[in-house]
Amino acid sequence: MSGSGLDDRFRDHLEATGWLRGATAAIVGVSGGLDSMTLLYLMRFAGPAPELSLHAAHLDHRMRAGSGADAAWVRGICDEWGVTFHLRTAAEPVRSEAEGRELRYAFFEEVRHGTGAEAVTMTGHTADDQAETVLFRIARGSGPRGLRGVHPRRPPALLRPLLPFWRRELEAFAAARGIPSREDPSNRDPCWTRNRLRHQILPALEEAVPGAGAALVSLAGTSRLESGALNELLDQRIEALTVAARPFAPRRPGPATDSPPRALHLDREALAAASDPVLTLLLRRAVSRLGGRPGQAATDDLLRFVRSSPSGRRLTLAGGVTVDRRLGEIRIRRAEDGGLAPPGRGSAALRIDAEPGEGAFASGRWRADVAWGPAPRRGFPLVARFLSGVVPFPLSLRPWAPGDRIDMPYGSKKVKKILLEARIPADRRPGFPVLADAEGAIVWIPGVAEPHVATRKADGATACHVEIRLDPDPGHRRFQQGDPA
Repeated sequence: MSGSGLDDRFRDHLEATGWLRGATAAIVGVSGGLDSMTLLYLMRFAGPAPELSLHAAHLDHRMRAGSGADAAWVRGICDEWGVTFHLRTAAEPVRSEAEGRELRYAFFEEVRHGTGAEAVTMTGHTADDQAETVLFRIARGSGPRGLRGVHPRRPPALLRPLLPFWRRELEAFAAARGIPSREDPSNRDPCWTRNRLRHQILPALEEAVPGAGAALVSLAGTSRLESGALNELLDQRIEALTVAARPFAPRRPGPATDSPPRALHLDREALAAASDPVLTLLLRRAVSRLGGRPGQAATDDLLRFVRSSPSGRRLTLAGGVTVDRRLGEIRIRRAEDGGLAPPGRGSAALRIDAEPGEGAFASGRWRADVAWGPAPRRGFPLVARFLSGVVPFPLSLRPWAPGDRIDMPYGSKKVKKILLEARIPADRRPGFPVLADAEGAIVWIPGVAEPHVATRKADGATACHVEIRLDPDPGHRRFQQGDPA
């Protein structure tokens, strides 16, 4: 296939999208590979916006020997082309695709902020990347949201202008124009999932079903369209169910400064009247709009909570979102709107008040169902009793953090050492829950260290029993449901 005309189509695409209107600078993420070098060339020489200040950002992942030479090579090309070059070298070698992606985008955003408020960031994702992403998400069981694939534009200012073009088109164009590039040998290493998809699975699928790659790209576009339409309809339904004085505003495409609502007060009776499929989507949408991340288990908890939880109960979800039942209302709030602020390193916490309630906790590889009240109710295997006159409420179930200590009958001891002595595997220690009082003191490590403060007595104190069913990932039986701690 001839590469002629790619520069014209690239300019037409950027003009049609209007992405560069008002922009004063563009930061191109450049690895040195064919895709990113072609994008840099197009931005420098195809003239889509000649007035833009052009920058190249390169992250040296240190994943292999010779990566420093790649960085020096990219710098040399940028000097030759008159492009401002920015380099960041990872402090430690990157160990996974996800870690590398997180470091790259954080670096790109840092460079963008340094060039000015009207700057945009560009990456060299192509139609091939879109097909690989959709296939990967299908294999993982993603729903319509995941099948939207790679987004052409993401807030605050990330653009992927090569998504309409296939890699074979870029190869022909680069050969015709003499665009230099360097192939990273790790791009052929089958230990990386993306490489196996690109070099083994997709070619085999294309051979078995000609046109499969294009069909996957089409699926991403269809899913993006349908997901957007569904969200708009759900927003309208949520607005109709809102009983708070501050109405819910449907979210439509707009500036990156748009902010989500801080709280939703919804008519509980009207919510509960919806069918399970509709209620599931409504609750997921409402919680995600406030910054929550409702997975399948959390969604199941939400359904039960809306349909059967009595007034006064609370559910806390990952992402710092709380859901309360107050008479005829379901109140969904972000942590800073009256929920419990997550302690330390952004970890979610479950607030436990003196009044009865129930909720869920998830961190690292651990998940817990929790109930509390004056007497045990749910029959969970881990139970502790606290007196309000002895232990300051509210309590919070949160992940342990370095430096945490707990008072034992024989003195204070580090939580880290207790987990080690309890033979909790190293890969399962991150995120292990501890119960802290209102002053931050650790009063219980469920299933590991019993709280001796629970045995103290105080005049006029009321008892609160905290029950926990603690479940790790498969393969570790110590805290499986029904097993003794």
